[in-house]
Amino acid sequence: MFYYRLIFIWLSLLYLTVLTKSRNISENIKAQNVLIVEDIENFLITHPSLRINSLQKQITTRYVLGVKGEDDHLLAQFADTLEYPAKKDVSVDLRYPEKDGITGDILTYIEIETLQDNEDGNAYVVSGGIGQRSIFIILEAKQTEHFSYNAHFYGVKKN
Repeated sequence: MFYYRLIFIWLSLLYLTVLTKSRNISENIKAQNVLIVEDIENFLITHPSLRINSLQKQITTRYVLGVKGEDDHLLAQFADTLEYPAKKDVSVDLRYPEKDGITGDILTYIEIETLQDNEDGNAYVVSGGIGQRSIFIILEAKQTEHFSYNAHFYGVKKN
């Protein structure tokens, strides 16, 4: 047992030594002038040889239903990322429980986060809901090339 403690102490000291050395990185950082561009069109006129590429904007939207309680458990989680070559309307069906004929636990709270090209989308409850043992949700995004979602279903486990 003594050797295990000694090894633990040695590894802890080694970790602290590495951590201390890795935090001392300010010597390697050199100050650089940062140019703030206030008008991109004028900047491009004055710098005609530059080519710029616009970054694609993606919007995060959070949908919630119900109230999460202290005794709630994560009952299910669904996630996916969809990519398309051109903008299109996207529709995703989310069901708890996933299979028909199975009785789920009582739902209390649902949280869905999406990432897409714009804000144009929605989430609809088609059947079931909070306080029930099932739910069917349609998640929509309009005219997007990229769509990701992460859905968490919380509730009280049945006895």
